[in-house]
Amino acid sequence: MSEPELLTEIDGPIARITFNRPQARNALTAGMMTTMAAFLETIEHVPEIRVVVLAGAGEHFMAGGDVAGFGAALDATAEERHADFTRRAKGAMPVFEILARLEKPVIAKVRGACAGASISWAAAADFTYISDTALFVFAHIALGTSPDGALSWTLPRAVGLRKAKELILLGGRLNAQEALEAGLANRIVPNAELDAETEKLAQRLANAPSYAIGRSKLLLDQALANSQHEQMILEAEAFGACAATADFVEGVTAFTQKRKAVFRGK
Repeated sequence: MSEPELLTEIDGPIARITFNRPQARNALTAGMMTTMAAFLETIEHVPEIRVVVLAGAGEHFMAGGDVAGFGAALDATAEERHADFTRRAKGAMPVFEILARLEKPVIAKVRGACAGASISWAAAADFTYISDTALFVFAHIALGTSPDGALSWTLPRAVGLRKAKELILLGGRLNAQEALEAGLANRIVPNAELDAETEKLAQRLANAPSYAIGRSKLLLDQALANSQHEQMILEAEAFGACAATADFVEGVTAFTQKRKAVFRGK
């Protein structure tokens, strides 16, 4: 029996999602998207789960869409291809809509190839740790297509509009250092240390005050769409809500007692 194309695991406070087609550099399939959306919906409102980690099996994160599989559509008419690929692109919407509203921090762990639509996960994640083997390939234009997988939304927010246009319209490639400098990653680590360093980050977030983390994440994600007045109203509401939690009591008490806080969730 073959392994699932997408592995999901709940490991204490950490939800782990692994793209699992290493023989195809984890190229995306419709089934992977369906499974991922269902898993994210399952964990979205589970307070005991505090962090989500995305990774690829083997030596690559993901090679984007399964371009080899696109060839089967070339014998179809233009109208049939239009309908087919519109449907395929819309299939990504549930996953990225959940990620956009998810209050749990998301970590992308990237090594090797990260191409096409898969770059959107690196751009959408709250933290992206990459190994020195990482290579980001903006492949859409070479295939005669525009971006999909929410890339036209996530990328400008990660690297800025001008840089996003350069990468998408010219079909650029970024090595690990270039990705870091562009804003696609938080940190580069040696490939052999990537798992351990990502785990340290996941555990740190899992031990943080989860309600405050969630409200802070949503505030920052909303900031670019709001006026200062609107944003400060949201800040005030979030600040008050955080002050009503047990984690706030623990944080202030630990500060006054000069000890490390032990957060247990709202």
